[in-house]
Amino acid sequence: MPTYGFLIIFYTNNYFSTFTSSNLKIVILSITFIFTFLLPVINVLILFKIGRIKSLSMETKEERIIPYTSAALYYFALFYLFYNAGFPNIFQILILGAALSILLIIFVSLKWKISAHTTGIGGLAGAALGITYRFQLDMHLVLMLIILFSGIVGYARLKLNVHSPAQVYSGFILGFSIELLLMIFY
Repeated sequence: MPTYGFLIIFYTNNYFSTFTSSNLKIVILSITFIFTFLLPVINVLILFKIGRIKSLSMETKEERIIPYTSAALYYFALFYLFYNAGFPNIFQILILGAALSILLIIFVSLKWKISAHTTGIGGLAGAALGITYRFQLDMHLVLMLIILFSGIVGYARLKLNVHSPAQVYSGFILGFSIELLLMIFY
């Protein structure tokens, strides 16, 4: 989701996209994709190969702890990198919110299964609303599309019988709240 968030920021009409050079956009997108998608996927594949998880779906809450912990570490490392590189706050906030969301998913997963998919899309929606509010950018169309896709993701999780409605809604609220609050107050 952070890669999608940066794509939205870079390819919609706003001052972040205008004043960020094409080279920097490519660097940010590439690094974000590596840290938030590629490395976590490699970890999951390794855990599957060595038998630490039974399926790539990680159906039980116990199977999710190690992959989510490694993902959280990658996200926090990316935040640290963005922070030390002096990137604008908006980029730092998006990554920090995602890292904190994963951290909270880990703690929730100790007792209960929550939808990480809807947490991610909820975070994207919360970030879009927060950007609209904080930076006075017109992202209403983007926000409506994200809400539409949120419904599709939530429906898919329910239709696949991998989550209950409470797990789907809780995930969305978790991601949405963290990103929105960080975007407004960080």
